[in-house]
Amino acid sequence: MSAFEPVSPIYGLCDAVVAHRLHCAECLRTDLPGGYRLTLRTRDLHGPLQAALAAPSPTGPARICTARFSAVTPLPAVSRILDSVTRYAPALPDARDAHPSPEAVARLLTTGAPFRQPGEPGLFVQFGHAQAWLEGRRLSVTLGAPGSGLSLTLGGPWDAPSTARLTAAVLRELTDAGELAGQVGALLPPGPWQVLSDRWHPDAALVLPSAPRRDPEDPLGRRFSRALRELQRGLCTERPDWTSRN
Repeated sequence: MSAFEPVSPIYGLCDAVVAHRLHCAECLRTDLPGGYRLTLRTRDLHGPLQAALAAPSPTGPARICTARFSAVTPLPAVSRILDSVTRYAPALPDARDAHPSPEAVARLLTTGAPFRQPGEPGLFVQFGHAQAWLEGRRLSVTLGAPGSGLSLTLGGPWDAPSTARLTAAVLRELTDAGELAGQVGALLPPGPWQVLSDRWHPDAALVLPSAPRRDPEDPLGRRFSRALRELQRGLCTERPDWTSRN
């Protein structure tokens, strides 16, 4: 029986990203399925992750993306975003369309609301609590307040369709918290709590007291803590693949 040969580079991307983090390697270079090449760098132990991705082309490996991910970016999200680049970014974009105008990209966007900032270059796209900024060859996305949450920067060159598809893919990747919050809320019985999206982590949801005021009969919040522990045990039983923390 022949060995399994994955067609998509996502398998190799996941393995490389995890190996780089586990072994705390400053630099890792690897060949991926489909002829892609990946280079990962982390200059500080808990610093941002830098990546360079090259695709096969008739003239040899062609760089299709440079990336910088903040240290809090979950590794599965890093792998999925880089996999989106392999699916949407051409190895050799048409030179006439390698620097698309903001208007050309805005016409092709299927996710988010594009807008221009007075006095600022490029195009902004708002989607939930994530915001993208397209300027030149660069796509920057922040989740929450700039400088204090999850952020990433991808660099091209890409044509207008590729830029629009990548923008939509990254914005959706970073706003899965809303979907998770809905799943958690659907499993909870009625009670004195509310479920919110975690604005700093794409794979998390918050369960908080529904009433922000302090209960005079329970000033330390012990009643709610006991109810929350019961809730946690129930969620762990219903969804053992989720991680719950007090």
